[in-house]
Amino acid sequence: MLLPPPIDRNTHPVSPSPSHQPTNAYTTGLPAPPRILIPPPSLNPHDCIQAPEWQQPSLQDMVLQCDSVIPGTMQDWRYEYRREAQQLLPHLYLGPLSAAKNTAWIQSNNITLLLAVRSSMTARARLLGSQLPGVRYESIDVGSNAELISQFQRAQQIIDAHYVARLPEDVRGTVPTPLDGRALRSFQEQWMMAHGASRPPGGRTLLFCESGNERSAAVAAAYIMQHLGGTTVQAIQMVQAKRFCVCFDDGMKWMLSSYEPIWQARRMHGSITNTSGDGMDTCGGGGGKPKRRIEEYEDDDDVEESNGGGGGRAPFLDDQEDIDMA
Repeated sequence: MLLPPPIDRNTHPVSPSPSHQPTNAYTTGLPAPPRILIPPPSLNPHDCIQAPEWQQPSLQDMVLQCDSVIPGTMQDWRYEYRREAQQLLPHLYLGPLSAAKNTAWIQSNNITLLLAVRSSMTARARLLGSQLPGVRYESIDVGSNAELISQFQRAQQIIDAHYVARLPEDVRGTVPTPLDGRALRSFQEQWMMAHGASRPPGGRTLLFCESGNERSAAVAAAYIMQHLGGTTVQAIQMVQAKRFCVCFDDGMKWMLSSYEPIWQARRMHGSITNTSGDGMDTCGGGGGKPKRRIEEYEDDDDVEESNGGGGGRAPFLDDQEDIDMA
């Protein structure tokens, strides 16, 4: 095997000022987005976990407060709790598969919907042995975690529709969907005060997967983010405050962060459509300035290139001294 001749530094000197300067720092690592850091929920010793569920600090009050760290009750967390389900909202629980098989717990907590988030490969497996009377079974089947973002809206529709379907008939038509946490909280307080009840009305959902810490936790965070109008960080904090063993990797965090502007735009579009009065899509060009054609976009690109814009950035720039000497 022939080796190339060694380079003579005298005949081939290295220029101290190369003619091209890099515009960005060079790295040998793979390109990756920056990490999303989630501050842990604070340990508040004044919280009382033994109080009735409706008298505990509501999640809505937590998400609307100015403090970026949401208080929780993690000081009472035990390792055994990971096999149980925790209540995130008055009508939503999060837990593992073992909680969905606990018929005594389901009946005592008045769970009326079991919503499974499972892999498409295990969709045909019989995970639950016997079906309880009065309890519905629904599932969200995905091939990988990346497909969850396309199922967030469907999960919200299933949970909200089940809640409204279990309301008394005289008030069922007064609760619109999708559910809004602020309006729903006011409705529940008024109903409980009028009927002297200790629990709010409506159907209760148990959201679960095999461990209750990954896929179902991501769906729960997406639902809370839409239900209470919070951010991705706040929604993850709220889930962690109630179920400390959940695991959100970087892919899950970025998926929830990407879904945040999607549901915000969908809600804004729905509010504009409802207030327009005629049901027309005011965002899509039903009125006002028409959409631009593809030819107009191409003309704008030609103008930018002729003006030196180019729409991009070169990886290297010529050294100014070499340009002047030339």
